Amino acid sequence: MRMFRKNLSFILAVLMIMSCMTVVAFGADGVTVNLRIEGIEECLYYGDVTVAEGSTVLDVLKAADAKDSTLTVTTVSSDFGPYVTAINGITSGSYTAMKWDGWSYRVDGVSPDLGVSAYTVSDNEAIVVFYGDPWNTGMQYPIVDTSGLADGKIAVTSMDTVYDPVTWEPTVKECPVANYTLTWGYGSGKTVELTADANGVCVIPEDYLTAGEHTVQVEKYDAVSGLPTVLRLAPDYSVTVEGGFFARIIAFFRNIIETILALLGI
Repeated sequence: MRMFRKNLSFILAVLMIMSCMTVVAFGADGVTVNLRIEGIEECLYYGDVTVAEGSTVLDVLKAADAKDSTLTVTTVSSDFGPYVTAINGITSGSYTAMKWDGWSYRVDGVSPDLGVSAYTVSDNEAIVVFYGDPWNTGMQYPIVDTSGLADGKIAVTSMDTVYDPVTWEPTVKECPVANYTLTWGYGSGKTVELTADANGVCVIPEDYLTAGEHTVQVEKYDAVSGLPTVLRLAPDYSVTVEGGFFARIIAFFRNIIETILALLGI
C-alpha cells in the first residue's frame, strides 16, 4: 500500500508538471489581440481574440468568425493575396458610384501599408476593422480632448493627411472633426444627442454634466452615400466628470480670472 501511494504521488506530480508545461507553451505560442469591427451604422464585434503566433489580421477575423455565430467574414483571392470583401453582408463597392468604399483596418491607431493577409499581429495590439471610403468620401480618426470638460466642453480632432493645392505635397495635420453628432450618456442608461460646431467643440448642457462616468460616442455620415466619415469610438468609451456643480462654478471663475490676468499681462 505504501508503494502504491508513493507511485500515485509520483504520477500526480508528473501530470501537474506536464499541465504546467502545456499552459506555458500555449502562452508562449498564443497571441491575444483586441478586435473591433465597425460596420456602417454599428459595431459588429468587440472583444479579445487569441490566435497562433505568426497569425495575420485576416487570421484574427477568421477566428472571430469561427467563435461568434453573429459574424460572417467573406474573403476573395486576388493577385495580391486574399482580402475581405464583405462582413455581415456589407460588401465592398456597394455604396458609392466610384466603388472605392470597402473594408480597411488600423492597428494601435495607425493604418499599416500591408493588406490584412500580410500584417502579422503582435500580442496586446488593438485592431479596428471598419467600413468606409477614406480615399474619396473621407474618414477621420477621433482624438477626444476632455481638458475643457469642467466647463462642459469636449473637443474632437483628427490627424489628417492634407495636400498642398499647388504642389500636392502631403502633410499630416491635426484638423477638427466638424459638426459631428455626440451621444452623451447620463443618468441610468439615458442618452442625449448633441451637435458639435465647425471647430469640433461640443457643449454639454448643465443638466447632463453630472459628476461621475459618462459614455461618449461620436458619429458623422456622408450626406450622399450614408457612409461614416468619422470612425466611431469603442462601445465602452467613457469620460469622467470631476466634482459637481460647485466644482464647475469654481472652474468657471478660475477661467475668468486667468483670462483677465492674461489681458493685463500679469
